Amino acid sequence: MARDFQDIQQLDSEENDHQLGRGEGPGAGYRPKREDPVWKGTPLPQPLVLQRLCSKLRLSLLVLGFNVLMLVAVCVVGSQRTQLQMELQTLKETFSNFSSSLLMEMLTLSTRGGSAGDKVTSLEAKMEKQQQDLKADHATLRLHLKHFPRDVRTLTCRLVFLQSNGTECCPVNWVDYEGSCYWFSRSGKAWAEAEKYCQLENAHLVVINSREEQKFIAQRTNPFQTWIGLTDSDGSWKWVDGTDYGNGYKNWGALQPDDWQGHELGGSEDCVEIQGDGRWNDDFCQQVKRWVCEMKQNITM
Repeated sequence: MARDFQDIQQLDSEENDHQLGRGEGPGAGYRPKREDPVWKGTPLPQPLVLQRLCSKLRLSLLVLGFNVLMLVAVCVVGSQRTQLQMELQTLKETFSNFSSSLLMEMLTLSTRGGSAGDKVTSLEAKMEKQQQDLKADHATLRLHLKHFPRDVRTLTCRLVFLQSNGTECCPVNWVDYEGSCYWFSRSGKAWAEAEKYCQLENAHLVVINSREEQKFIAQRTNPFQTWIGLTDSDGSWKWVDGTDYGNGYKNWGALQPDDWQGHELGGSEDCVEIQGDGRWNDDFCQQVKRWVCEMKQNITM
């Protein structure tokens, strides 16, 4: 009986093994329970163990790879930050050097500007001095030019004196009469300007000393109003050459001199003209009139 039971267990065990071999046991489409013999000491198949080990290894590798990537990223970021800091420091140094260089340039330009200003001032002073020298030379030249006609006239008179045996000696365009030379203008000037013109010719406005001289002058000035060398600008009548007025010849017109103020020209009538009829009249000195210059024939050898 006992022998038969053992044979039955052995047969069941073989059937179970046969079912496992065909896939009908706990391995295929069947989840073994913990009370099954598979969980009670039966070892797992080798492929399943390898599969689980590979899964864990993959997970570990993924984690390791992620950590490596993070480390690399941290290193790269740190390296870039260090590089940026170095570039920033370089920029700071460059800017500092540029600022220093710019400051030096500004100081240099300022110094040069001051030097240029001094040069400009010096040049201006030199130019001003040259202008003053030119003005002085110009004044001297004008003086020589003013004297030149007189010198020419003197030379001409001396030649005429030699040729005429001393009977006449008047410059060209001057008229000789009774030992004097007369020049009659064809334009107009104020009295003072006319007298100045005569002085430049080494002469003066005409001084009338006699009836004959009066007639001579009147014939050549008619019909124009013409200045003569008589004035009372200082309050008393005087001839420009110092001739005595009180005891000298006079030829005033009726009621003249009257020092008339009705002309409304802003001054007194202090200068004398010879009118078209030959009579004298006092008039405002700034009036523009013709004039007559006179000089004596006093050339001596």
